[in-house]
Amino acid sequence: MNIEIYIKELLLLHDCVIIPGLGGFVANYRSAEVNDMKKVISPPSKSILFNRNLSHNDGLLIGHISRKTGLGYKDAESHVVNYADNILKSTGSGAKFTIDELGFFYLDKHKNLLFQSELSTNFLLESYGFSDVYFRAMYQSAGQIREPSRYISAEVTSVNRRKNIRRLVYSGIAASILAAVVLIPIKTGHFDYTGLRLFKETGKGSSKTLIKNEITTPEAEVNEASKSLTIEIFPSEYHIITGSFKEFGNARVFMNKLNNQGYHARILSAEGGFFRVSAMNFNSREEAALALVELKKLPGMGSAWMLKY
Repeated sequence: MNIEIYIKELLLLHDCVIIPGLGGFVANYRSAEVNDMKKVISPPSKSILFNRNLSHNDGLLIGHISRKTGLGYKDAESHVVNYADNILKSTGSGAKFTIDELGFFYLDKHKNLLFQSELSTNFLLESYGFSDVYFRAMYQSAGQIREPSRYISAEVTSVNRRKNIRRLVYSGIAASILAAVVLIPIKTGHFDYTGLRLFKETGKGSSKTLIKNEITTPEAEVNEASKSLTIEIFPSEYHIITGSFKEFGNARVFMNKLNNQGYHARILSAEGGFFRVSAMNFNSREEAALALVELKKLPGMGSAWMLKY
């Protein structure tokens, strides 16, 4: 008989479950917690301790088993006594006796029976089924918002400035004339060619050369163009990749699943037509590395890896 099932059922409803002749599990309320280091929010729960001194039979466990299985009280008691004996024999041989989702029994160097809680289930009924939620702090404060890196070009000489300005002016004139040729119907008498001689024939090959007349540029424009050019380059992002899919639909389903669990998931395109699902992203490689270590500890996240994108 699997006595563990009935122990865990009672822990959801009671704060003390005694195994006669062995000891009692004691559940204490634990408030919700926010761990800034691990970036995780834990819901309210019960912390489970084991008290070796609570060994008297209060009838709770045996009575519960009797009602659930239909066994008589004596038969149910016999199963519980055998279960306690198995724990003592297993730990006495130097092995651990594990209760799934709860923890394990072991003997210390002084041969004292101890219990190590390793909860994978929330035994607080009000929070039953709730799991930890991982988060990422966007910014510590408004004054620490990351600005994009700025790379400033070298100073432009006066000769280069004039060349740049002249090139921009000629490009504007050429674009305007091209638009006029396309949009205005060219009919005899409707287009005035007077004074419009942008090209000249050079030999029989009919090659055409653009006539570059000097254009006077206002001093204000020269001063404006002489300013240093700036280009904005945003910092790279470090993504924690938790899945890769050939079909976009599968990637989207996985992304929605992560978002429902509290992640900030995104889909990234990759070579070969694959779609990668990022569970979270950071601007700092150090932050991403710390998050990856914690994430890989979670069930199903052991294959997560970091990508600079």
